[in-house]
Amino acid sequence: MTKKLIILSSLILMTVGFETGHAKKGFFPAKTDVIALLRDDLFIGNAVSYLDRTGTINIHSAIDPSKKCVGGFQYTGSKTGSGRVTCSDGEIVNFQFKNITALSGYGYGKSSRGNFSFTYGLSLEQAKKRLGLPENITIEKTKLGFRLRGA
Repeated sequence: MTKKLIILSSLILMTVGFETGHAKKGFFPAKTDVIALLRDDLFIGNAVSYLDRTGTINIHSAIDPSKKCVGGFQYTGSKTGSGRVTCSDGEIVNFQFKNITALSGYGYGKSSRGNFSFTYGLSLEQAKKRLGLPENITIEKTKLGFRLRGA
């Protein structure tokens, strides 16, 4: 009887936590790596997804780490969504994304200054195929991080 009571109490507490919004931020978040191109700059960072189908994105320039872009996103369909990031120089980027798996995918967007493409949860090789790099440009992983390399 005591064992059943403990299990029942645990289930009730979990349900109350979900109903009162504790699942929204910080409860079972999923974090993935992000690789992005904004105009001709490479950005790296991460995205965090929450159970309420929202999330945050935090990326910085691989060329100038002081340039950062942060924002959020939300799912608008079963595998699609949209979001917005604001960069430290005031640039605002609106984007759309599509899941490949529950924790990976790609997206595209625009700002007033240029195009934006990104991947999340993909390997570097997979990301290169989705980012829309010009043929003479590639991404290399170095000891210090990532960099763009022109032919």
